[in-house]
Amino acid sequence: MRPLASLMLTTCLALCPIATASAEPDIALRVEGYLGYANLDLGFVDLDAFEGGGTGSVSAVFGHVYLQGDVFGDVMDFEQGIDVENVGPGVHVGWRDRDSGSAGLVGTYNHLDLGGGSFDIFRAGFEGETYFDQLTLGLNAGFQDFDGDANAYVEILIAFYPVENTRLNFRIGSIGLDNDSPLMSLGLGGEFLVNETLAPFVRWEASLPDDFEDVIQHSFVAGLILYWGAETPTLQGYNRGHFKPSCSGVQLVGRIC
Repeated sequence: MRPLASLMLTTCLALCPIATASAEPDIALRVEGYLGYANLDLGFVDLDAFEGGGTGSVSAVFGHVYLQGDVFGDVMDFEQGIDVENVGPGVHVGWRDRDSGSAGLVGTYNHLDLGGGSFDIFRAGFEGETYFDQLTLGLNAGFQDFDGDANAYVEILIAFYPVENTRLNFRIGSIGLDNDSPLMSLGLGGEFLVNETLAPFVRWEASLPDDFEDVIQHSFVAGLILYWGAETPTLQGYNRGHFKPSCSGVQLVGRIC
């Protein structure tokens, strides 16, 4: 974790002067809110929960250099009286070309409160995307530190735009690649930009063992996303020209970004 954090800081210090010397940045904002249902299967007991949360992101693009800051929060209120809360910030820095792809570094900090105790979770690594007309292919890889226990992770992301204002996305990932039994993570969703600023969406996320036999935890939510700032305000334009995903959406008792 420390070498990756140092690399991110060095990259940011190297890119910030270039960004400052460039033309005025393209600034865009994104705010997301959602409500839904979550389930946690512990083997001996099955827990249902109400889930709610959101994210906020601001993006600044200086030519081909992008900077993005995130804040996020999620609450799961289980019917047995157990509350799980997660809050934290994230930062992205790197290179992007809205016609071909992007490559950069990402880091997040999560404070997970399980009621009876709290945990600090860090993620740091690489994020990259390649664009093929209506198709976007993405790869994220790095390390996650869960309260002192560091594990490697990798995620493959696929997004398809039937039209510029509609996106269908899929994600599959694994945490603990260096362990005998890594945790698999899945995500599936859809989003539609109904006007220049408002986009309703639905999303399903789940965690399960490496053998894909049983779902350990999953959630299904629906919500709204507000966009602002693009010269050509299409969903494809916002995602390729301004924003990286603000949250990895891994289900680890709470939703981890």
